[in-house]
Amino acid sequence: MTTAEKLARVAETDTSFARRGANWVGKCLICNGPIAFDAVTGEGATLEHIRARTRGGTEEPENLAVVHDRCNGEKGRRWDPKRRRPDTEYDAFITRLLERRRQRWRAAAPSAPPAIRGRDSD
Repeated sequence: MTTAEKLARVAETDTSFARRGANWVGKCLICNGPIAFDAVTGEGATLEHIRARTRGGTEEPENLAVVHDRCNGEKGRRWDPKRRRPDTEYDAFITRLLERRRQRWRAAAPSAPPAIRGRDSD
C-alpha cells in the first residue's frame, strides 16, 4: 500500500475529512489547522504514527493520522523522549492525540464488491 493510499484510508476514518474533487480536505490531528492533500499522490500531508512504531505503535488506522509536515517534525523534535522529555509527558501527549483521533473516528465505508459479469457480457 502506498503512502497516498494510507493517507486516504486514514482520511476516510476521520470525520474532519471530506473528499473535494481530487483532494481530501480536513484538519491536522496535531494542530487542528486546515489541511488538504492530493488523493492520488498524497502531496500536501504527512502520515503520522500517533504512538511511534519504536514505542509499540502500529500501522492500524486508529494509530495513524493525517498531519502537516511541520507538525510531524515538531512532534519529533519536541516530544521525543530521547530529547529531554520524560516518558510521562510523552505518554500524556500521546494519550491526548489518541483521544482526539477517537473523537474524530468514522467507520470507513466498506469496499464495494467487484462487479459480477453476467453471461450476456462474456
